[in-house]
Amino acid sequence: MRYPAYPSLRTLVCLLAGLTLGSPAFAKLETWSSFDGAKIQAEFVSRKGDYVIFKSADGSRLMHPYAKLNEADRTRVDAFAAPLADDPAPPTQNAASPAASAPAPAVKSGAVLSALDGKLVAVKGKALAPISAAQIGSVRYLAVYYSAHWCPPCRGFTPRLVAAYQEIKARHPEFELIFVSSDQNASAMQGYMSEYKMAWPAVRFDQRNSATILRRPGHESGIPNLVFMRADGKELSLSYKPNGDYRGPDNVLADIRKELKM
Repeated sequence: MRYPAYPSLRTLVCLLAGLTLGSPAFAKLETWSSFDGAKIQAEFVSRKGDYVIFKSADGSRLMHPYAKLNEADRTRVDAFAAPLADDPAPPTQNAASPAASAPAPAVKSGAVLSALDGKLVAVKGKALAPISAAQIGSVRYLAVYYSAHWCPPCRGFTPRLVAAYQEIKARHPEFELIFVSSDQNASAMQGYMSEYKMAWPAVRFDQRNSATILRRPGHESGIPNLVFMRADGKELSLSYKPNGDYRGPDNVLADIRKELKM
């Protein structure tokens, strides 16, 4: 047969145009770490749902998934985001009311990621570490990338995909990419992901054949092969035409941008 590897804080720069965010009084440059070991100096600004917003020393805004921070930094974010002691208390609800007893809605990962739960990894340092579907968060669109380091056209396309992923993910957090390796072994897969700084999760090398939800028909076995789909598995754009002619992954990238209105 992706979490960059999952995206590092630096590669998830998001220019939040038109959004005014006030920095809290305690904001200062601090070191923050992603679970893949990447670090950056930045101010904590706020937490917005599943994402944490930071400000770097040059004033640019950084957006990073809360679930992809390491455990210690998630605890720090929780402390920063908690209401201050002199904040007005939130309105109370009657304990018997439905709103008070209803559980919080679960994060929906979609049929594809749910089927892959327990089979995903991401680059962490110089190794591949397991990652759950819950860590990826809520996803509406998926692209699946079938590729290998030994394939010259793949090595030509991968840098373009890395750059596109950084741009798309920053503007559309509901988008994710999954790598399915055709490398010769897990070590080659890990080396390929690390060398090209793949900012996305991958199917574990020894689970590629069991990931039946991502299996392609015979006429789509060539690589590089990029498939764009909804999180429920409905295909939106393919690298191959129905008659088997090869369109190529750049056409799929163009279709992704069109669908996401970029």
